[in-house]
Amino acid sequence: MVAAISTRNLSKDYGRIHALRNVNLEIPAGRITGLMGPNGAGKSTLIKSLVGSLNLISGEIRVLDQDPIKQARILRKKIGYMPQEPALYMDLSARENVNFYARLHRLKNIRYHTEQLLTELDLGDRLDSPVYTLSGGMQKRVSLACAMVHDPELFILDEPTAALDPLLKRYLWKKFKELVAKGKTLLISTHLMDEAMLCDYVVLLRKGQVIADDAPRRLIATGNAVLHYYSQSRGWTETVPAEGRALARALQRHGLSKDITRLDIDIGNLEDIMVERLKSKGKERV
Repeated sequence: MVAAISTRNLSKDYGRIHALRNVNLEIPAGRITGLMGPNGAGKSTLIKSLVGSLNLISGEIRVLDQDPIKQARILRKKIGYMPQEPALYMDLSARENVNFYARLHRLKNIRYHTEQLLTELDLGDRLDSPVYTLSGGMQKRVSLACAMVHDPELFILDEPTAALDPLLKRYLWKKFKELVAKGKTLLISTHLMDEAMLCDYVVLLRKGQVIADDAPRRLIATGNAVLHYYSQSRGWTETVPAEGRALARALQRHGLSKDITRLDIDIGNLEDIMVERLKSKGKERV
């Protein structure tokens, strides 16, 4: 697995608050990675560290094989960063905002490129509308356009779908998948479990520490499945690991019996696994 982002013993304190504590990560290239955790877990601090806007206490970061502080100028051309709150000029139009970022990156054919990008994001009819007149969802799309305008290799998006309606979330996730299909890498901060299941890889933070990092389905497989068997005379349950071989063995023992008239399988979802991880890690530090 080629890593787009790697960190080693990454730490950052704000006074007595340990925002990040010895974070070790390998975030795969060409995939969507979801960054998850409760409020105060360190998600925004990690993102700001990756884009080079924070100095660290200790540790190492490599983003696209570059140091985000020492090689910031190189990385600016390769990263598209979308902060949680849109970093837009509210009195300027959608077109003017994106044009501004295009000029910073010294792009050619700016007018054509900007119009095409905003049209792709379904803002073709609001190109010249001042940003303050746009809805929150439209402002999010303008912010995304600013991050996309220079065609970066890596997108770092902090809560890009927060407070958006379901249809707009679906629309943006379609765009995210299209970017990955073109070979891009996305790191998306989110607190929504349904969005985590759309990711190829998930990182869970708690109090500045990584407590889980894997593909969503592999994380689910670390939980349990409850099998409910029913026959004409009785019913019973069996709890087994939610892992393919364990399920297969259980079904071989009972599922093919002629006495079985019905079988229900309850497998914990990603939210169950995440909550259990958060609880267990909390108990370990009590």
